[in-house]
Amino acid sequence: MAYLESILRTDPAVVTAFSALKFVANDHVQHLRLCDLLEDIADSLPDRIDRKQCFCAALALQYRINTHHQLEEEVLFPRLLARASDKRALQRIFQRLSDEHRTDEGHCDEAIELLTRLSDGTPPLNVEAAGYLLRGLFEGLRRHIAFEQDHLLPIAREILIREDLEVLAAGIREVLRGQMPTGMEVRLQ
Repeated sequence: MAYLESILRTDPAVVTAFSALKFVANDHVQHLRLCDLLEDIADSLPDRIDRKQCFCAALALQYRINTHHQLEEEVLFPRLLARASDKRALQRIFQRLSDEHRTDEGHCDEAIELLTRLSDGTPPLNVEAAGYLLRGLFEGLRRHIAFEQDHLLPIAREILIREDLEVLAAGIREVLRGQMPTGMEVRLQ
């Protein structure tokens, strides 16, 4: 059960300028854990569905994905753009990532609906479509995270200065304050 709860838990109070980019990298690790969970659920269809896993995955998709996108688009991307020497190239990258965010959010909405039904014990109407939906989501998220890890974070480490990292840390704390879903512990037990 600790594994499921760890996918949802984030402590924004400990984020500092020193740890802001590490927080983003760790958030990517949590996204990858969520992808693993989604893969486990897809593999369990139709006869071995774990309702608690489905509930946790639905919550994580609802709270973690949108929050991460908000952090990147409202805090990280603007700080990087302010420091970049080639703003046009970075703007194209940010546009691509933002477009992927919107696509992922649309898929997340569908997956949340599916996972909520599964957590309530309602089997999918079409098992193949349910598996396809989950696989498409986690495969897209994995590709997106790999790009950010391989390209975006190295750029951030290279060009952001302490002042930017302080703003990033403050933005992380602000966006995450109160993001933990209430009542989660009761349902997971």
